[in-house]
Amino acid sequence: MPKMTESEVFEKFAQIVARSLRIDASQVTPDVYLTDLGAESLDLIEITMETESQFHIFLPDKSILDTAVEVFGPEVLEKDGYLTEEGKQLMLCRLPEADAPTFQGAVAVKDLQHYFLKVDTWLRMIEGLVEHTPSECTACGGAMAPSMGFRMKCTQCGQEITLRSGEELNRAWVQEYYVRDYRPRADASVSATVAQ
Repeated sequence: MPKMTESEVFEKFAQIVARSLRIDASQVTPDVYLTDLGAESLDLIEITMETESQFHIFLPDKSILDTAVEVFGPEVLEKDGYLTEEGKQLMLCRLPEADAPTFQGAVAVKDLQHYFLKVDTWLRMIEGLVEHTPSECTACGGAMAPSMGFRMKCTQCGQEITLRSGEELNRAWVQEYYVRDYRPRADASVSATVAQ
């Protein structure tokens, strides 16, 4: 699959959303939320499946926060329905700097779930996953084409690969963040408490 520009990704995604919701594509803008366009649960499933098919990607089943909670354990990133300071730190590290104001003050997890329904958030996720979809075969340099399921097949030599899922990529990023950023801070905090 040839690399796409940001505007090509947007146009293609806008068409997917417009077809799924039976609206004009001009209503789909980066700053609008899918729910504001009328998307409900089944619409989101249809948009997800069509996005995976059209972009040859494998979207994560859950949010980065849900994956991170599995790695960090309970009440480290969220407590009583709100992000903790550590949860905000993780989200700020993962998401664009332009979205930093979203994570100031008390941040309800339900508000974060709404954030993930913003068209611009979907576009960034799609662009990130497309980077992991090879366009050339590593064995022969031939063009890769979609195969069955979440697989790509070389049009020249027939070599097949399984695409890495968004879930797998998210988990790898969270585990790296946990080891690189969180553990050193947590260990330093414990050491400082013991030294007192």
